[in-house]
Amino acid sequence: MTIPITSLQLEHIPRPHTVYITLFKDVKNATFLRDQLLAGNSEFEYAFIDANTIISKVHALAAAHQAIHNLLVAGKLRTRNVHSETVFCLSPNNNITDAFKRFGILPTTTSLLCIKFSTLSAPVTLESIKSHLERSVEGTAVEFTDENLLQETVVDWAKVAKNYKIKSDNLNTQSLLNEKAIGGGLKSLEVEVLGKLVVRTTG
Repeated sequence: MTIPITSLQLEHIPRPHTVYITLFKDVKNATFLRDQLLAGNSEFEYAFIDANTIISKVHALAAAHQAIHNLLVAGKLRTRNVHSETVFCLSPNNNITDAFKRFGILPTTTSLLCIKFSTLSAPVTLESIKSHLERSVEGTAVEFTDENLLQETVVDWAKVAKNYKIKSDNLNTQSLLNEKAIGGGLKSLEVEVLGKLVVRTTG
């Protein structure tokens, strides 16, 4: 199995950091992966995010950037490490337990977003991540794109609406994936979601 992994440089922070992101569908072993996190197994130090709560690449990257900002600029994390902080940074409120329940991996998770940081203190390579995920995740890896995130089998609009207190009228994949999708409805929704995250960090 060849795993497509997106590699990005997070900038506008004291030291640029590389973040690796992979999206899985049809995950069969979420319970095992969650158990590794809860046990503190360092080999499984990822941000494991239930992808049905993510509406776009920008949405996920905003949380990742805020997490690394908290580490390097604010100098303080609310959670155990920068990976768990990424999950927390998806939340519109400051309740850590609630954030993990709403956005983190659950035993019922079938669509999984895996985010891994390479830092000076814990450097990793694309190949090492790819090898580990190939061995560890029982699922189908797909490209980390807005189109894949918005597939009906991935996103759960009812959950998105509940998590971010968004009116669910016309909130569906078809309306966001029409010919004006990426420049239209999706961007408007991103603005609303990211605005709620900004309010949390500044409130």
